[in-house]
Amino acid sequence: MYKLNSYLLNKLSLSVLPLLLTAFLSSSAYALKDDIEKPVYINADSVLFNKSKGQGVYEGNVSIVQGSLDIRAAKIEINAPGGEIKKITASGSPVKFKQKMDDGKLAQGQANRVVYLVESKRIVLDGNASLKQNNDNFSSNHIEYSIANGELKAGNKKTPGKSRVKAVFFPTKKKK
Repeated sequence: MYKLNSYLLNKLSLSVLPLLLTAFLSSSAYALKDDIEKPVYINADSVLFNKSKGQGVYEGNVSIVQGSLDIRAAKIEINAPGGEIKKITASGSPVKFKQKMDDGKLAQGQANRVVYLVESKRIVLDGNASLKQNNDNFSSNHIEYSIANGELKAGNKKTPGKSRVKAVFFPTKKKK
């Protein structure tokens, strides 16, 4: 389980966020293996930790870099009641993230709001969500991904026609 303290909040902001990229993209491409071993650099206009509430909030031009992973958001909130991280929320107009994959390709994405639900191992992208690797693109107003079972859901059944899913995938060239 993830435990909350001031040092860990600094480190943890990124330890689960790399999943944002690798979870959505081709199963044959993974984030650089050594990124997780690199130092985490966080810059923000302000930070507020409230140990009794189990909350940490980075606000204002938040920049998080760990190896090739780069996340930009207006605000990142960590919710950890009782010392266990339950949810990480990044918001902005938009939240942008990118990371180099082991195959050398750059994966990138964005959404107005990105939520990582730790217990259910779900990532939710809301508002102008898009994911891109090379020429392949996937976009929708709402995207959910389950790390636990690999299921991806996009679109919104409550407002059919208003949240279309768009995907463009190019065939990969196999070596002979």
